[in-house]
Amino acid sequence: MQKTFKSQITFLLLSFCTLTIGQNYKGEIVNIKNETLPVEIILDASSFNVNRLIKLQDKITVIQNGTKLEYLPKDLKTFKIELEKETITFESVDEAIFAQGLYSNKVKLYKILKQISHGHIVRYYVIKKPNINNLAQMPAMGLSRLIKKDAMLPAIEDCKISYDKVKNDEIKIKDEKILIDFIKDYESNCFQN
Repeated sequence: MQKTFKSQITFLLLSFCTLTIGQNYKGEIVNIKNETLPVEIILDASSFNVNRLIKLQDKITVIQNGTKLEYLPKDLKTFKIELEKETITFESVDEAIFAQGLYSNKVKLYKILKQISHGHIVRYYVIKKPNINNLAQMPAMGLSRLIKKDAMLPAIEDCKISYDKVKNDEIKIKDEKILIDFIKDYESNCFQN
């Protein structure tokens, strides 16, 4: 009886350790040849909130056709992961990082998580403009706003109409939905050609 009990405890501990190391999620990747392939994405399950997505920004580990593979941002165009309540799309940004895509047309809007210190992660919203190599990064550090006005204005100073809307408080970026709508308006104001 004691041997059976020890076996059961050992089995439960091994099962728990396996769960905390990683969990597989359905997903798909688009490689640089533009092929869309179904995969299972392995994600650290020790963190059960949105911050666990930070582990997918530098590389992803997948199971593809029964084989475990790692992909870097230079290896893929995009990938999708189906989490509990939503499907999230990541894009390779300049082959340097996988960023969560929030809007993509002529102007692109991404969300990137950056670890500032142990346990402290900050969201950055990044604007990629057509024919411009640098990325405009805006930290989400506001209390009444998602992004402080002082962080947003330098990112959009190339578009007077949108710049004035933020500067004059005609629009306040309180959440991601408003930010996405603003980026669409910013694009239509200054990137239609």
